[in-house]
Amino acid sequence: MGFPSQLYGTPMSATSLADLLASQLPNGLAVRARALLGTQAALERALPAALAGHVRVMQLENSVLSLACDSGAVASRLRQQTDALIARLGKHGIVATSVRISVNPELLARYVHPVEKHGLPPAALEGLAHLNTEIEDGPLKDAIDRLLQHHRKP
Repeated sequence: MGFPSQLYGTPMSATSLADLLASQLPNGLAVRARALLGTQAALERALPAALAGHVRVMQLENSVLSLACDSGAVASRLRQQTDALIARLGKHGIVATSVRISVNPELLARYVHPVEKHGLPPAALEGLAHLNTEIEDGPLKDAIDRLLQHHRKP
């Protein structure tokens, strides 16, 4: 089965992924995938802010929650907080009696070289400066001032 290329390129929201799953996967698999997405959402709400985004739900079976962390440091910190995590997950409707934690560096976001952005052309800056002298004080004038200051920096 082939998935759309958007799964491999840009990140998808949980909602768009759920919609894709509902339309592409067999019903039983789609139900399981939705359950995992729900568990992931609950996990994100239950994790401390420093760990959110670094931990993925792998499965929840027989009340054992299997999680993968993107680094050993995150896994170590999470292991110290498993009891509190289980309690917070329970408040979000996720029943887990134990947590199995593994490290999967593949979860780390791939480094993407930043794109060089060119500044506004001089003619555009002149036009904005002229506009700025013509309009009255207010939020728009303040925004144009900040934009001009930003683009005039060396």
